[in-house]
Amino acid sequence: MMRIDKVLATPATGAYYATDLEALRQKPLPVEDQYRADPVTPGFRRVREVAEAVSVGLVLRQAGDDESGPALPAAWGDCVAVAYSGHAGRDPVFRAADGLNAIRSHVSPILTGWEVTGFREIAAAVDGIRQEVRVPVQPQPTDPTVNPEATDEAQGLSRRDLLTAAFRFLRPEGEETQEGMMVNGSAPTTVLARRPLPAALRYGVSQAALQAVALARGLTMAEVIAEEWELPLPSRAVPIHAQSGAERYANADKMIVRRVDSLPHALVEDIPSQLGEDGEELVRYAAWLKERVADLGDANYRPAIHLDVHGALGRIYDNSLGRILGYLYRLQTAVEPLTLRVESPVIMGTRGEQIEMLRTLREYVQFRNMGVQIVADEWANTLHDIALFIDAGAADMIQIKMPDLGSVADTVDAVLACKEGGVDPFLGGSCAETDISARVAAHVALATQPAMVLARPGMGVDEGISLVQNEMTRTLVRINARPD
Repeated sequence: MMRIDKVLATPATGAYYATDLEALRQKPLPVEDQYRADPVTPGFRRVREVAEAVSVGLVLRQAGDDESGPALPAAWGDCVAVAYSGHAGRDPVFRAADGLNAIRSHVSPILTGWEVTGFREIAAAVDGIRQEVRVPVQPQPTDPTVNPEATDEAQGLSRRDLLTAAFRFLRPEGEETQEGMMVNGSAPTTVLARRPLPAALRYGVSQAALQAVALARGLTMAEVIAEEWELPLPSRAVPIHAQSGAERYANADKMIVRRVDSLPHALVEDIPSQLGEDGEELVRYAAWLKERVADLGDANYRPAIHLDVHGALGRIYDNSLGRILGYLYRLQTAVEPLTLRVESPVIMGTRGEQIEMLRTLREYVQFRNMGVQIVADEWANTLHDIALFIDAGAADMIQIKMPDLGSVADTVDAVLACKEGGVDPFLGGSCAETDISARVAAHVALATQPAMVLARPGMGVDEGISLVQNEMTRTLVRINARPD
């Protein structure tokens, strides 16, 4: 039996940048100015910063051996957040110094000496860790999707409810204590709260735990997931989706010549230049994509056109769903006969408002017999959030953004919940991730078979596609080479 002998931790770096999206919405800036510009979202130091990360390693030894005995290579995972942190209900910007402190004070005491038998039990233990943090007191917006008096019995329990039950109550709000910081005898401005570890930490530690179990058992991470969730053994690769960043033309060419299944997921940080005041620039770009696919591809290459507009349509059309519907028809016409997906056409101020707007827009699309597919991302941050989007019928596809969900176990459950609920799961993530987290994502994709998996990390296109594609291919070869 293998045990965790030591927990290692060291600062690391993400493959892209943390960006204050709200600051750019208020005032678009050239990239070269973003590095020095003051942010508006709490937690940022500048509008654009190098994404911080922490690599956590689990050193394994045979139970009963001392340090003179043989040790396996350390199992590594990377704690990292998404590029648009602090936005639409997401955790604040992840800081490596805070992550290192939390690993040493909370994670290491729990995992050191742990006997490595299964992944899910380690992930659950890490999810159960609570740390005390001081948070500001502020009124919370009313969310119509949450009824605190409703019980599971009143709402009914589906298979998806049972699937997510173990995790749905591990919400970032945690349990607040009565201790507060009083100002001049008035109400407290901060309270001491017991909360789960940040999602970025749970993400990285669970990656390392999954790799540790795989090493201890001589399996691939994909096989560990398949076994613990009772899924079929992986037998085929998953379609790849790529993102172009700001280089939406040159990088789209790279995707097309590599025959990526879904593209281009371009950045939208400057609506006037990237979409146009009335959205006409995006329509022209969509038409160019269709022509470019025909020019560089062949008769058998028919990728989906996936446009993430980061809520820009709501801003352009004042959240008028009728006007947005008309615009989606123009986009669909521009790319036909290719499939069109539009991600986050609007971004609202609360999860409940987001679900309601996307649900209504999707109903409009279906009533008009349009082919465009609505993709949810913002406010679908946790396993519980995703269950609410599914139950409301608010999307044709949901991006399961792995760093936002935290534990890799939650990601597996989210993919399975989407498939059970008739929603296409998009195993997503962030350009700000690392090579290690990208490889873990490839194994999760193989085991769970989502509709597509994001090529990551970075925005260079070639590197992310190569990394994820090759990891899936090597893993399948290794599985197929095992004796029957």
